[in-house]
Amino acid sequence: MSTPKTNQQAEIVVDQVSMHFGSGERQVTALENVSFEVYSNEFVSLLGPSGCGKSTLLRLMADLLQPSTGYIAIGDQHPREARLKRKFGIVFQSATLFEWRTVKDNIELPMEIMGVKKSEYSAISNQLLELVGLSKFKDHYPWQLSGGMQQRVAIARALSLDPPLLLMDEPFSALDEFTKEKLQLDLLEIKRQTNKTIVFVTHSIPEAVFLSDRIIVLSAHPGRVHSIIQVEREEGNPAQIRKSEKFHEMTALVRNCFNEESDSRDEQIV
Repeated sequence: MSTPKTNQQAEIVVDQVSMHFGSGERQVTALENVSFEVYSNEFVSLLGPSGCGKSTLLRLMADLLQPSTGYIAIGDQHPREARLKRKFGIVFQSATLFEWRTVKDNIELPMEIMGVKKSEYSAISNQLLELVGLSKFKDHYPWQLSGGMQQRVAIARALSLDPPLLLMDEPFSALDEFTKEKLQLDLLEIKRQTNKTIVFVTHSIPEAVFLSDRIIVLSAHPGRVHSIIQVEREEGNPAQIRKSEKFHEMTALVRNCFNEESDSRDEQIV
């Protein structure tokens, strides 16, 4: 179901990755023999039901967990080396901002830690505030912001060291539908302006179709790659994508993957 990339360097390589938790009779397999590649400037969503291991997979890419078997490379580097060289930024479901720091100070924190000169990181943070539409709120504190605005701050902070790769773990899942759809549009605009490679975890089929160039569909426990789908969409205003016939066709195509898997599981039970 996917269109293969040719003559292009893979930004991420996931090769036969499995992940086990526990041991013996209590061992649980979260991921089993997962393989795929993500290419430069792509927006790729990891899509699947709760418990399929998609967040675990993202944490493996981020060097927050180590695979039981298999191999992951960020560029040509181990995830640990890539993390130490600040090759990626991470945005979690919770914004995890420091309540005692202003919006601008939260965005500047990674640059402070890395020893960037204040004159330089102040200018960078101002640019990022403009990018996420929060310039007027730079002196506010997190508790003064809505959930959607807090996530914008988290995205700006993840971009502060200008990493080529952005890893996002269900960043909009806790938000109401109106805010979620607005932030999805904002994220597409950020992607357009920055040309970052983005890996995005979600359990929402419409969200994955709206945002992605490709969707990696994971099966339920243990997580395996069920399908890799190239998203086709009509050209035009992104705000109109959800109204297009192509969007509904792609949504139905992806949903059918889950119906196929459900039917397969039912046959095995019988």
